[in-house]
Amino acid sequence: MARSYLVIQLDNQVQLQDIVAAPAAQWWPLAPGWYALISAALTLVALSLWFSIRAFQRRRARRQALQQLAQLQQQPNLALHDISLLLKQAALAYFPRARISNTDNAAWWQFLRSQLSARQQQRYQPLIDALQQAAYQPITVQQQWLTEYLNFAELWLRQALPPSRGQS
Repeated sequence: MARSYLVIQLDNQVQLQDIVAAPAAQWWPLAPGWYALISAALTLVALSLWFSIRAFQRRRARRQALQQLAQLQQQPNLALHDISLLLKQAALAYFPRARISNTDNAAWWQFLRSQLSARQQQRYQPLIDALQQAAYQPITVQQQWLTEYLNFAELWLRQALPPSRGQS
């Protein structure tokens, strides 16, 4: 017991100071890793913004062609030639002029078909064959193919344009 009395007596004689907590860590300046992470994130945002703006600009002709196609559908005296002209104008915005403008009727239909997937080519082959013949018929005969050709034109504009880098 004597021993514990001695410890207690020593504790009373020592002047104890309050425990002072260390100041909170500052958040600034950041560690070098944070600077690298921030610069990588900013670069990623800038690149994605740049690519999305380029893609938007690249699809401008397609958007305009789709708007014109919607306007054509409202016309009462629409002919197959009007739709073909619209498709040719849209194609000229993306493909070389020599590839499109110097084609005869059969080559033009083959060009349209070649821009689609194999499944779509097979699906629209009867329509394309019929349109090659109907193009030289009176407008009254052409009217039976009009709705299906409008659907084909919309599908072609949405899927074939803009072409991939290898196609153009």
